[in-house]
Amino acid sequence: MTATRSRWLLWAARAAPMAVLAGVLFGIAAGAAAGLLSALAICFGFALASQLETPELGALAGRLGNAFLLVLPGVLIVFFAFNGGGFFPFAPAVAAVFVAFVVLLRVVFADDPFEGFGRLAVAAVALFALYAGWVFLSQAWSHAPGRAYTETSRALLYLLVLVLFASLASTSERLRWLVRVVVAAITVVCVCGLITRVLPHVWPITPNIVNNRLGYPITYWNTLGLLAALGAVLALHLTSSLHEPAPVRLAAAAVIPVLATTLLFTFSRGAIAAAIAGFVVYILLGRARGLLSGLIATGPTTAISLVAAYQADQLSTLTPTTPTAVSQGHHVTLVVVLCVAGAVILRALCLRLDRRLVRLRFSSRMARMSRLASVGAGVALIVALLAIGAPHWADRQYHRFVNPRATIGAANTRGRLTDPANNGRIDNWRVAMREFRHSKFHGDGAGTFVLAWDRDPASLSNPVVNAHSVYVENLSDLGLVGFALIVGGLVTLLVGLARRTRGPSRSLYAALIGIFVAWMFEAGLDWQWQMPVVTSILFALGGLAVARSPGGEREPRVAGPVPRAAVAAVVVALAVVPLLVAVSQAHLDDSVSSFQAEDCPAAESAARSATDALPARPEAYQILGYCALHDGTPAHGIGELQSAVKRDPDNWEYHYSLAVMLAAAGHDPRPEIRRAQQLGPYQVLPADAADLFDTSSPRVWIRRAPTAPLPDELAS
Repeated sequence: MTATRSRWLLWAARAAPMAVLAGVLFGIAAGAAAGLLSALAICFGFALASQLETPELGALAGRLGNAFLLVLPGVLIVFFAFNGGGFFPFAPAVAAVFVAFVVLLRVVFADDPFEGFGRLAVAAVALFALYAGWVFLSQAWSHAPGRAYTETSRALLYLLVLVLFASLASTSERLRWLVRVVVAAITVVCVCGLITRVLPHVWPITPNIVNNRLGYPITYWNTLGLLAALGAVLALHLTSSLHEPAPVRLAAAAVIPVLATTLLFTFSRGAIAAAIAGFVVYILLGRARGLLSGLIATGPTTAISLVAAYQADQLSTLTPTTPTAVSQGHHVTLVVVLCVAGAVILRALCLRLDRRLVRLRFSSRMARMSRLASVGAGVALIVALLAIGAPHWADRQYHRFVNPRATIGAANTRGRLTDPANNGRIDNWRVAMREFRHSKFHGDGAGTFVLAWDRDPASLSNPVVNAHSVYVENLSDLGLVGFALIVGGLVTLLVGLARRTRGPSRSLYAALIGIFVAWMFEAGLDWQWQMPVVTSILFALGGLAVARSPGGEREPRVAGPVPRAAVAAVVVALAVVPLLVAVSQAHLDDSVSSFQAEDCPAAESAARSATDALPARPEAYQILGYCALHDGTPAHGIGELQSAVKRDPDNWEYHYSLAVMLAAAGHDPRPEIRRAQQLGPYQVLPADAADLFDTSSPRVWIRRAPTAPLPDELAS
């Protein structure tokens, strides 16, 4: 290797950390994917430098590359948090392409790119690969194949994250570093969100649709609550584990009051219940030696911060920026800061107790006595619950939950914490199960629940897109096959974690089981599968946790060029769908923005680019149709809207838009209006259009067509 080449590779390895940091900050500031994309070259630099003939430099580049991989989940969390949680198609598609590139580099350059693939890892990867494939294949029987592309892109993101981290050899040190990075990223997101609530003049934001509940920066309060819950469970482990350095234990204790306060301000009952479930699982399974120290430091301080936040009643109203609310926010800020300091001080005082616990050795008899004491405490708790009438209380709460009229008004934000109302979820699940009974094997197609929901009376008061349950929605959209694959994959990861709880790192794996249980519980009540900001955490931590440990003195298995080329080809193929979705969505977003700015030439150009990238999606054709109406050529718009209807025939919105085009061209719009009413009988626009065009006069149709309201997606 020439000296010039070595110098260039050395420069790439040294410049990598600064470039990664700059790219991430730029991506967050720009609100786009530039930060992730800029890191692609850095990964390539790591990979090339690791191949240097100079052993020291190659080893350094390898360590830097591994460090980058461990930081990657934190980068994804922050990226998704400031991009709608990853709910909309563009962010998960770009992230999937990025992760695919990282996997590709590992396949090409790593000495043993498959070193972590043991039986459990292979089983989990296989199940989620089959699931992603089933989602993609659902376009074959779906009436809306374009929806399958965006759902496939999200499923492939999770699969690629799982493959990447399952390919690494699993060590407790790597896993601990990954947990620290995840907690740090979650803390950053929650601190940003909390500032907008308690110090709105420091970080002002645009009011949300549910402004009485904290949702920034994710924009969805239940997902922010779940993110805070997962972070709190992991932070409790970090502050309780005697394997962690003292600074980590102190820092973890400090963040718990912040995470808990953020969770409270979301007023997410599901996320709070998920946090409780995660804590219980961790405490019962982990039995960390430093748990007493952790609880001493975080229990009182967290309780004080929660009481102060709960009493700030003006911060839970629709106008949390009034002078009174700002004053309460200042008080809460002071209390939380003092509680953070108090948690650090208490945890520092408990370090001496930690040192004694480290030296403590339990005999087998003491261990048996400890387990018997735990069982006895559990029995005593059950007896106490029976004595105070817990079963009767639970039965009463269940009946209140399943009551179809049980909803919570916006003015009762704090009261919702003790109200078991289902807020329309029973109706969501009922519609999903109705669709499942019609097609039990393969479902109606990925992403089609919303079409069935629009035909139900409950949609009039509760417009939603997802079924508020990953399990029920998979039954509806993908049938028994999709349901079995996704549940089987999650259970496989859980089994892998459970098998590791018998070793010396029991508390670490117990914490991971705790967040898995918390996510799986909350995902049964909400659309958390569609929110990569929380779900990608499971696949990163779960993948590394179930990966095979280093094989002792086993030499690295250097795969030959043929296996590497084959796997590389598969990875490239997996990136195709996310890449098409990302390109299509980027042009579509530009088209919508241009249309709302009344710049139809730019809107048409971007829409054409969107259809060129992914012709199966109908959204761009709708924009082209309305631009034709704007340009005075509604006859051309009819063809565009017919293309949209062809690609999503069960969507009332496209039939409504086609009716407007027909009316503008002097054709009878009433058949299409009737079809729109059949598909969306409880939607406002088709009903208004029926009144607007209730005439047989083409002149009236032409005159009234421009006054027909735009669909919500296109209205500015």
